[in-house]
Order: sequence, then C-alpha cells, then structure tokens
Amino acid sequence: MIAATAIGISLFLASLTLHLAMLRLAKKVSPPGVAPAALRLTGGSLLVLVSHMLVAVVFAVGFAWAASLGLGGFAKEPAMSAMDYYYFALITVTTVGLGDIYPTDHLRVIAGIASLTGFILISCTAQYVYKTMSQQED
Repeated sequence: MIAATAIGISLFLASLTLHLAMLRLAKKVSPPGVAPAALRLTGGSLLVLVSHMLVAVVFAVGFAWAASLGLGGFAKEPAMSAMDYYYFALITVTTVGLGDIYPTDHLRVIAGIASLTGFILISCTAQYVYKTMSQQED
C-alpha cells in the first residue's frame, strides 16, 4: 500500500503541475481586451479541456505501471488495453466513476487519489472560467 500511495502522490504532483501550467498558458493565450470575450473563453476552455485529458493520460500510464508492478489489477474481461486504462482514468479523474471497470487491491488507493486530484483540478478550472467570464462583463 505504501508503494501505491507513493505512486498516487507522484501522479497527483505531476497532474497538478501540468494543469497549472496549462491554466497559465490559457491565461496568456486569452488576455482581456486582445480578442472578443467569447473567443477568449472558448480558446482558454479548449486548452483546459486538453489539460484534463492529459491528466487522464498521466493517471492511465500510472495505473498501467502500478498494475505491471503487481499492485493490483482491474475487474474487466478480457485484459485491459491502453484505451481501457485511459477510459478508467478519465472517468475516475472526472469523478464520474461509472463502475464498469474497477480496480482491485492497492490500485484502489491510486483510484482514490485520482478522484481527489480530479476534484481539485476541476475546482481550479471552475475558478479560471469564473474569472474569465467576470472579465467578459467588464
């Protein structure tokens, strides 16, 4: 469980760093007054969407790596493909958690950290969208 927790924390830190960098880029790409507000919001939102999708890639790779280390597996038949890892990471990071694929053993710790990470990053995104929309009204 210690290894799974360490991997989960590493994935969290990598995801947080990536997402904050993407938010900074979105702010640089869409500064107030340079383009129409709707275009700024759309452009920035697309970058944020890409950021969330990349965070899912980070966790998908982490899940695959942890599974290869024998920290657990996934209840899914047949074996997990790269798309299955990405799909599971995406629904976990977005906190949807559909339940058609679920982790076993210590991978559950990483899944929990992935959900918490997603919640934090979604909150950061909400703040970005709110600020961008508030600037639109000025």
